Amino acid sequence: MKLLILSLLLSVSVVGSSIAQSKTIIGIVPFKGTAKDNPYNRNNGSQHITAIQDAVTDAFLKTKRFSLVEREKMDQISKEKKLQKNEDFIDGQVIEQSKSLGAQYLVVGNVTKANDEVSSTRAPLVGAIASRSSDIAFNIKVLDVTTGEIMASSSFTGGGKGKKAFEDGLEEIIPSIEKFIKDNFKVIVSIASVEEKNSKGEAMKVLISGGSSLGMKEKNELKVYEVTELSVDGKKLTRKVTIGKVVVAKVEDENFSVCTVLEGGEANAKKMEANAKVKCEIINE
Repeated sequence: MKLLILSLLLSVSVVGSSIAQSKTIIGIVPFKGTAKDNPYNRNNGSQHITAIQDAVTDAFLKTKRFSLVEREKMDQISKEKKLQKNEDFIDGQVIEQSKSLGAQYLVVGNVTKANDEVSSTRAPLVGAIASRSSDIAFNIKVLDVTTGEIMASSSFTGGGKGKKAFEDGLEEIIPSIEKFIKDNFKVIVSIASVEEKNSKGEAMKVLISGGSSLGMKEKNELKVYEVTELSVDGKKLTRKVTIGKVVVAKVEDENFSVCTVLEGGEANAKKMEANAKVKCEIINE
């Protein structure tokens, strides 16, 4: 009897975890520096590159949508690559090694400027006045490890003045990094069940497999669509057909949220009854 109860509990646990939305796994390859016109300061160039990589890493973590491959493991892959060839681009071997660590995407960064300079000017009566300024420029690319293709890329620039010139310049860029991540990694979850229907059988409330662990918040709106696969000219293509819209009414826990149906109540109910593959994509944050 005890074994039967334990078996049932384990079954419920497995079902619950399979319904809940898992996070996307990202591997961040150690950033490179290729500045030539404006060489890095001898004392802190590598520190500046590390600071830029840390800012990108923090931006990914802040969204709560990603799990990161351990930094030490990504560093090791990079070191092994240097021992084999003196190349900066990401080859198939690096992609395969990253895939073996569970990574779904790789983030590759190249820093072209990371200047933090102190200059001096002379003023009447005062004498020499020191001023500090920074100039930052870098680009990042996101690679899909399944295909090896670049799915997104962007360049970022900024600068600052004063005692914390470099820190202020980097802080100025962070909102652009966060926007890049949100634009290219939409929150996509499944509809787990229809929670409430009206007298016509239309869905009024649905339960989605996305909660606080994905940063879901009340009033987030999501587009609802059905996913189907079609074979065209020998290729499998994914088709997404919009069937409605929902808004988060309550975040239940880390895995689930209850949503009010704004559009497509009838379609939502019918598709769920037919066990169709129904997904939701967040459209406002």
